[in-house]
Amino acid sequence: MKEEIAAAVFFVARLVKRYGCLDNEDRERFAAALTSVLFENYKNHWHPNAPTRGQAYRCLRMNRVRLQDPVLQQACRQSCVRYGDLGLPQEMTVWVDPGEVSCRYGEHSAPFSVSLVNGCRRGDGEFSRRIHDAVERASLEVQSGSSSDEDEEGSGADSSVSTSSTSLCAVPIQQT
Repeated sequence: MKEEIAAAVFFVARLVKRYGCLDNEDRERFAAALTSVLFENYKNHWHPNAPTRGQAYRCLRMNRVRLQDPVLQQACRQSCVRYGDLGLPQEMTVWVDPGEVSCRYGEHSAPFSVSLVNGCRRGDGEFSRRIHDAVERASLEVQSGSSSDEDEEGSGADSSVSTSSTSLCAVPIQQT
């Protein structure tokens, strides 16, 4: 469970670094709070012998019906970070399952693997590379994916997934 939570937190923190309005200190505080919240929430919902059992409980999900994920909200409250400053996509699902962390952008896109935890360990260059590749793939999905609004309305006028990163930050974001 430790490795999967580390992979999920690292992935979300990388997305926040890329699209959010948080400085390093706030991002680290948020990541620490998210780690704590995930451990607390998942401790009775982790089934290595049946990875799909409890999967819905272990998923982080935002969409047009539920704009903010409650687990991410809790981590924001604990870290004194505004949810909107995370800059996460409006439609995203992250599954944290025994052995794998996966993600889907939009309600109708195909999920992709963020990290196969048994295949590499944190601190390993391969772990970091896989998370980096998943963030890059996520960036492409966000820029070119379709939202569930488009699919249901049949309108092709706006083909980009709307993200909360379109809001202006109080301070300029420095790319590192």
